[in-house]
Amino acid sequence: MILLTVFIVIISIIILAIIDFKLGRRDHLAKQRFLPFDITTGNYQLYKNGSPLYEDLCQDIANAKHHVDVFFYVINIDKAGRMLLESLKKKAKEGVEVRLLGDRLGSYQINKKERRELREAGVQFQFAETPRFPYFFYKFNRRNHRKIAVIDGKIGYVGGYNIGRVYMGESSYFQDWRDYHLRLTGPVVSDLQRTFLDDWGLATKEVDEPFIRNKDEEHTVRIVATDGGELEDDLFEMIQNARMEILIGTPYFIPTKMLLAALKEAIDRGVKVHVMIPMKPDHPLVKEAGLPFMYELFRHGGSISFFDGGFYHAKVMIVDRTFAYLGTANFDRRSMFLNKEVNMYIYEDEFVEDLRQAYLGDTEEALLLNEEWIANRSLSIKINEQIAKLFRPLL
Repeated sequence: MILLTVFIVIISIIILAIIDFKLGRRDHLAKQRFLPFDITTGNYQLYKNGSPLYEDLCQDIANAKHHVDVFFYVINIDKAGRMLLESLKKKAKEGVEVRLLGDRLGSYQINKKERRELREAGVQFQFAETPRFPYFFYKFNRRNHRKIAVIDGKIGYVGGYNIGRVYMGESSYFQDWRDYHLRLTGPVVSDLQRTFLDDWGLATKEVDEPFIRNKDEEHTVRIVATDGGELEDDLFEMIQNARMEILIGTPYFIPTKMLLAALKEAIDRGVKVHVMIPMKPDHPLVKEAGLPFMYELFRHGGSISFFDGGFYHAKVMIVDRTFAYLGTANFDRRSMFLNKEVNMYIYEDEFVEDLRQAYLGDTEEALLLNEEWIANRSLSIKINEQIAKLFRPLL
């Protein structure tokens, strides 16, 4: 009798979660936010390691005169996190307006004590995407995955890095953490600021206008901020337009049927397709959820490699050496249909080639998927591949 009761309770919870998710998705689509930005221009500096990125970000914060706006999906309270928070608190005490956002789940380490110290220093802090009823289960899974910093309206940062010592390569398990992040100047910074202000307004109910300072320009780019939509269609168009080469870097490769079919069609018309993911996953089931797609793509003529020089967290796609995107969106269902993301689309050959060379350099530390690897994979991987199929919409 007790077992029957427990079984009924478990089934009831699962059914309620499914209903919650479906209704939450419908509500999300009805309220979806679109931030249309035109093609613009800007200059860039590319980072592949966390330490120099954090040093430059904190130095730019130290030099701020007017305002500092920062949002990271994950802000850990450790060596890197404290370096950032201390920089923000010091600048706020100098009278500069400082606003800090963190995702409610990703930045859970910013506890009451930390928030109090931020407020006392003059830093305006808010959490983004706090799960609430109705549709609590859906909102719990729907995260703001963006990473944005804007200093004085003239310097912007966007890319894949979060804030934490693990991203500096100081993890005994992951060791080097490979990612791509950009420091931007020029008109493109205003679109990053508008994206931040939209998130800030949702969290605080405040309305503000971007503070624009820098009009220098060079490379042709566009900011694309997605809200659980658009991304799948954009990726499909990029793949369809390819004529020679598609290079994809992502920590999680879980394509939709439409995108997998588009990649296979690209191979059929002679396009070289290469996908790189990390050898070591950072979350349960994410690697196994994508492996069946990789086997299918590999057997269709694509190339798959596992980065083994640390953990590969970059989110990039490079097409025909003439176009690329780089940002926060992974090549998975979560980034396409659940999370808020922000990417930069790059239309300048020089800029694209810079990214391409960084990508190709990382492939030198990667192992190629082949039939031997597939045949010799462990029993646990085979079992997890089957289990992961149930969770693909959340991965």
